[in-house]
Amino acid sequence: MDENQIKALVHVLDLENPDLWKWLTGQEQPPEAVNINPVFSALHEKVMNNLKSHAAPETRAIPGQPWVRGWDDIKRGRDSPISGNQ
Repeated sequence: MDENQIKALVHVLDLENPDLWKWLTGQEQPPEAVNINPVFSALHEKVMNNLKSHAAPETRAIPGQPWVRGWDDIKRGRDSPISGNQ
């Protein structure tokens, strides 16, 4: 890696993880400053190709929508216990 690529990588690594994951998986559009980062672009392409190759479309978030973790994530009643994958 040259110096510019290392700087671009450091910028990506400094991003907040929840936001970065949403941007990498297409749940949200990244800010322009992130979108033009060559390291982010390469990583985004790799993540999206892996999702297309290894994950059924119905298991992925619709672009622009949050990913739902599981069928039992919603509390059934006001005081119901939360169970499952939480």
